[in-house]
Amino acid sequence: LLASISMMFVARALRRAPALRSAAPSLACRSLATGPASGGAVSDEMLDKLGTLSTQALVDGLWVMGWPPAMVEGARGLKPGQKCKGRAITLRMVPQRPDIAADKPAGEISPEYEAFELCGPKEVLCISSVGPWESVGGDIKFLRLKQLGLGGLVTDGSVRDTDEILSYGFPCFSHSTTAKQGPAAMQPWECNGVIELGQTNPVVVRPGDAIIGDQDGVVVVPAAAAEKVYEIAHFRETVEGIIKEELVKNPGPPGKYYPFKPPIKPESPLGKLLDSKGVKYYSTRAAPAPRRSTPARFGSGRRQLSTAPPTMRAVVIRENGPAESLKYETGFPTPSLADGQVLVKNEYTGINFIDTYFRKGGPAYTQQLPFVSGQEGGGTIVDVTPKAAAAGLAAGQRVAYSVLGTYCEYTAVPAAKVVQVPDGVGLEQAVACMTQGFTAHYLTNHAHAGLVKPGEWMLIHGVGGGTCQWAAQMAKLKGYKVIGTCPKGKEGVDGATACDELIVTDTIAGTPYEDYSSVDIVGKVMEVTNGEGVKAVIDGIGASTVDISLDSLARRGIFVTFGNASGAVPAFPPIRLIKKSLFMTRPKMLDYVSTREELMMRADEVFGWIASGDLKVGIDKTFDLEDAVAGHQYLEAGKSKGKLLYKI
Repeated sequence: LLASISMMFVARALRRAPALRSAAPSLACRSLATGPASGGAVSDEMLDKLGTLSTQALVDGLWVMGWPPAMVEGARGLKPGQKCKGRAITLRMVPQRPDIAADKPAGEISPEYEAFELCGPKEVLCISSVGPWESVGGDIKFLRLKQLGLGGLVTDGSVRDTDEILSYGFPCFSHSTTAKQGPAAMQPWECNGVIELGQTNPVVVRPGDAIIGDQDGVVVVPAAAAEKVYEIAHFRETVEGIIKEELVKNPGPPGKYYPFKPPIKPESPLGKLLDSKGVKYYSTRAAPAPRRSTPARFGSGRRQLSTAPPTMRAVVIRENGPAESLKYETGFPTPSLADGQVLVKNEYTGINFIDTYFRKGGPAYTQQLPFVSGQEGGGTIVDVTPKAAAAGLAAGQRVAYSVLGTYCEYTAVPAAKVVQVPDGVGLEQAVACMTQGFTAHYLTNHAHAGLVKPGEWMLIHGVGGGTCQWAAQMAKLKGYKVIGTCPKGKEGVDGATACDELIVTDTIAGTPYEDYSSVDIVGKVMEVTNGEGVKAVIDGIGASTVDISLDSLARRGIFVTFGNASGAVPAFPPIRLIKKSLFMTRPKMLDYVSTREELMMRADEVFGWIASGDLKVGIDKTFDLEDAVAGHQYLEAGKSKGKLLYKI
């Protein structure tokens, strides 16, 4: 411990020694054993959005999320009507001491001028003072801020040379004005570290936080929560506008509607008023506090307020049939949540063959009409119920999932079905995983029941596109030898190139499968395997390949039939399997992600392969949601060379 403390002071001394500092202004190095100074980045677009809201609305938004108070007490505009918005550049002052004055870098490389040079129109300089009446600067120092076009200055101390500073034009929020001299009381010590602003109830400011100031004061919006704060604050301003409009139209006590806080009951006067205006509010709910035995986490116990609209864009099937049965609608009801679910604002949804089966309908693929098509999606959580929050899910998390009803803007998803998307994996890639990727994983790892061992042969049909493009790569990663089939024109895709042997067939125009009669596939399989056959066949084609698959198997091999691209496998008597004591299975993914643990096992391995570059995700084409019909037609015409997606 003593050694660690000694090293800490050595690091500080080295960092502060004037002789070792560069003369060029730069961001201060943080070498101590501390967390990162910055908590994230606020985009220009989000900054502009936050700037449209009042500081009181932002305070309310942070309160709803369970954050501590965020208004800088005592920071008032130097003149009426001032407003500022920008990302925080921080400067920490420390009390005057002779050794500090001696050690502080001097002149142009002083921490205060280092901070100045980081400023511009999109930045607000935040200076923590040692006292409310101490001067953080005056006309000469702050002339440089005018030249840089500073977006604003906020301090819990005071400023001097007030008339000159007012003429500089940038917004200034301070405790007051003063005639006192700053250097007599304090010295600038650190640029862009974490600081506290406010003399009595200080607020933490991290570099990059959004700083919003108006006539009511200054609020610090943490960068990590900026988007959610905006959504909640904007919603609350909308509701307050509706309340005020109603009270103007029908004068009466404001207490009928105001103040309001979650949850808003539908039967309350405010609930009825919002219903009459078509404003969605039902998903306001309070999350329970975490048990003491579990570590506290960001957002636990906070109140959630959804800003999802009452209706959304969706692709709806109102009657079964061809691709034209997919109807793009703009007024479909946004789903409500049951406890244990989250509401995901989708960015992508996947297109799969099974979607075409449900669209057409049939004994094994029946959904009650009307229904939203699709069964995998991904985006950002915008609302969390208490049980889902207890499971570790929170608004703002990037997630993917697989449930029915995903060709739409918003989907209600059980927490157990949600997979958080790790850094290093794109959202498009994650969505592509949820059906085809995880299907390929269970097919190559578990559906064959261990009847094929690493080093033995496996036949995989259709490696030029879709699920089996993934399966061929995964089989190789697991140590199997792979014979793949694919049509002419798809030999170069990742699944095909991963195979040890590739059998290329002719195509059948207008179909999603190749002409399997154009090549003697069984003969080639036997040639490659020295007459023994393969220990497993993974077959998503169905009717056109069942005979080829069974005849290609080795003794005690297994036929894994998982798809019906050419039609369902026709019934046949079990005695047909006796010749080589064969096995057969017709699996579905739900039985291979039946527990949360099993789902996460597959997600961890597949995402890990993607992040490492071992697994290539082939995104063939992305369609706009309103082009849903074209997406299905493209898939069913056999044109795909990889995953197909809709962009929401």
